[in-house]
Amino acid sequence: MKILMSFSLIVFFLSCAAPRTNVVTDDQSGTVVLKGTPGYAEVYVNGKLVGKARDFDGKMSVIKLVPGTHTITLKADGYKEYSKKIYLSDTQEVIEFNLEEQ
Repeated sequence: MKILMSFSLIVFFLSCAAPRTNVVTDDQSGTVVLKGTPGYAEVYVNGKLVGKARDFDGKMSVIKLVPGTHTITLKADGYKEYSKKIYLSDTQEVIEFNLEEQ
């Protein structure tokens, strides 16, 4: 019985000295989902082309951005350009759009 108790104490003290795992959650980001027409409209974030609107409908993918102010611009031949300035924290912004024909 003494051996079992001694073994238990040793295991207890060793577990206290074992390395611990820390999870760092500094990678905060917000997401943008685009819903509208035409789906083939090119999407620019802060002036940089990131893909087609249909690629970021929330089903297959979203635009992941660091917190802060961003400008989302949509362009398609034959349509007026659409631009929206947004502020993201660690939330999701849904942008609904229907580009107007020129």
